This record gives sequence, C-alpha cells and structure tokens, in this order.
Amino acid sequence: MDIQKKLQRLKPHMNRSQPAETVPEEPEVPAQKWDDFQCDVLPFEDGYAVRRRKRYSLSHVHGRHAFKELKTTVDAWKEAGIEGHPLAPGNDLEAEDLVFLDTETTGLSHGAGNMIFMIGTAQLSEEEIIVDQFFLPGPEHEIAFYHHFLMNKTSLHALVTYNGKAFDWPQLKTRHTLLREELPALPAFGHFDLLHAARRLFKHELASCRLNNVEEEILGFGRDDDIPGYLAPMYYQDFLSEGEPSYIEGIFRHNEYDLLSLITLYIELSRRVLNGGTTAEEAYEIARWWRDTKHFERADEVYATVGNTSHVYERALFEHGQLLKKANRHLDSLSLFKKVWEMQGEWAPKAAEALAIWHEHHEKNYTRAYYYSKYGQAQSVRDVENDAWEHRLQRLRRKLGNESSFPQ
Repeated sequence: MDIQKKLQRLKPHMNRSQPAETVPEEPEVPAQKWDDFQCDVLPFEDGYAVRRRKRYSLSHVHGRHAFKELKTTVDAWKEAGIEGHPLAPGNDLEAEDLVFLDTETTGLSHGAGNMIFMIGTAQLSEEEIIVDQFFLPGPEHEIAFYHHFLMNKTSLHALVTYNGKAFDWPQLKTRHTLLREELPALPAFGHFDLLHAARRLFKHELASCRLNNVEEEILGFGRDDDIPGYLAPMYYQDFLSEGEPSYIEGIFRHNEYDLLSLITLYIELSRRVLNGGTTAEEAYEIARWWRDTKHFERADEVYATVGNTSHVYERALFEHGQLLKKANRHLDSLSLFKKVWEMQGEWAPKAAEALAIWHEHHEKNYTRAYYYSKYGQAQSVRDVENDAWEHRLQRLRRKLGNESSFPQ
C-alpha cells in the first residue's frame, strides 16, 4: 500500500475534533457478468483482477500428443542423464515444476507504455493440467492484477515460453519495476524458450516458425475458431470501452491455445532431440546442439546419422571430423576429412587444410601436406586466404628442401 493510501486511512484518527473523512468506497465489482463467463473476481485493495481457471485431464489430446506425455518426457531427460541442455530440466526439477507462460499485451513494443492485460499459465498438478488466466479489467486495477498473479509464487522453477526471453518476461519485469513498491518481489526462475529450439530444428522445413505455423505443420493442431494475435489489443480496447466480457472471449481462447501448444511443443521438441530427429537436416542441427552444449558422445552418434542425400551432408561430415579430432580419434577424423575433400564441394578447402595440418605436423609427410595446401590455395577466393596458404607453402618448401621434388 502506498503512503497516500496509508495517510488517507489514518486521517480520521489524527484529529478527533474534526469529523472523520469518508473512506473511499471499495470499487464496484461486476461479479455477476464474470460469473456468467466462468471467471472469478479477485479483489485487492482498491482494485480487482479477473481469473479464469480450466482443468484438463492428462488423457486430453492436443494435436498429436496427450498431456500425460509431459511426465514421461521429463523422465526421459532424467534417464538419459542429460543436464546443461536448453531443453533438459535437470535432476532437480519434476514435470510439475514447469510453468508454461504466455502473455497478451496492448502492443509489440518494449516501452513502458505497453501494458500486459493477460497472463496465462499452465502447470501439471497431480493428475491434471491447470490453466490459469489472469485478466486486467482496466489500467487502474494493475496492482491487483499483478498481486494475484504473483501470490504464492515464491519460485517459478522453470518458465516455458515462446519468445519469452525476448518479449514476455522483459515486459513483465518492466511493469513490475514501475509498481514494485506495492507488489511482491519477482521470483527466481529458470527459462526454456521454445522459439529458439523450434527455429533450430524446423527452419529447414517451415517457411515461418510462428507458433500457429508450428502447430499446424509439426504438432497437428489447427485453430479453426481462433482470432489472430495482432487483433487482441483491438478487442481489449473494445472491452475497456463497453465493459462486456464477450468482447475478450476470443482472447482467452487464443491465450489458452498458446499455453496448451507450449506443453505439446515441449514434448515434441524433447522427443526429437533425444531420438536424433526425423530428417537429415534435423539430425544435423541436433548434432550441432549436442556439440555446442558439450555432449560430445551424443553429438558423435547423431552426426553419423546424417544421410548422404541431404544438402547438409558435406558440412556434417566436416564438423564430425572436427569433433573426432578434438576427441583424439585422429584416424577416424582423417577418414571423414578425406571423404569431404574427395567430394570437391564447398567444404573441400577446409578439409584440405585439416589434411595438410595432419600430414605436416603429425606424419611429417611434407609432400602430402604440400599437395593439399596447393589445392587449398587454388580454391581460395580472398587475398587473406591466399596469403595464409602461401605462408604454409613457403614453410613446406623449406622443409622439403629440394624444390624439384615439389608436387604440382
């Protein structure tokens, strides 16, 4: 409660000779129309928030997945012993700790004037999924809105969002900063942003990784009765003008679909990553992801599955060779570099460099090193590349000693 409200309530006791000032009346809460909309009205101080709660059994199927698969997905990560991957919950989290979150705002900017008017969460609780949607009935109720969202949230454990790192959570933090004197502190949290995972896996097959596109093409879920997200601010303005809940019924439904799809998308992405993908392009991206997160054995396994009909095959072979080289599996890495060089494609100069380095510094076979270096120089297109190759060739000439023996 801010200082003005405290002083206002203390005034009647400060001077008893004066008639007590009237304490402001509690706001009129139109509970009946929200009851008809299956929502609860949650008062707080001089305002109120609206909450709609829906429950889904774990047998409910959303697209291609049932919600019960969320538990088995988290268990699969744990059984695999994977930690440190952007989708892995780790040993300390259970499926119940994942909080799927999505917001609706008055615009797409990041400025302080942009307001969140709906915060939706979905979370596993015992044998059901509980969807909570907190709605802001007007700007004057923002403190009540955030208070009820944050109440009992001492830790969010792990947020699961779609572009939430760049949009939803920064927006929420901005609004909380403006009101922080009257609100509970924001809880500590981890964050799984599924947009980054979707882009990594699906960029080869989808024209766009917008959530509704991923739903249709990957998750098998279509929104026949949904409103476009960009229209949500307009419907909200209509609600503010008329105060009629029916204006924002479509926003509740849109937000609910987002939340349910986050659950099944987490299941789908996790399965594809743990099983090595469904296409050569996916396998390649998953192998790179394992490599980048230092799960080298898994990266080795998945790189080996990238088929030779894929346009990423040559690059996958080269990167696999690099991975094996770092693991001191030199003969295996040389075999892959040789295969890339023989393909005479885009990655052949890189493979030639790797082969030249090996023959010069490990086998001391300067003739073979010179041969691969000459090839690499012939393929160079930039002066800096040509200069680097020439520097290597000059060193090899000195080591060979007899210029007549240089391979052509």
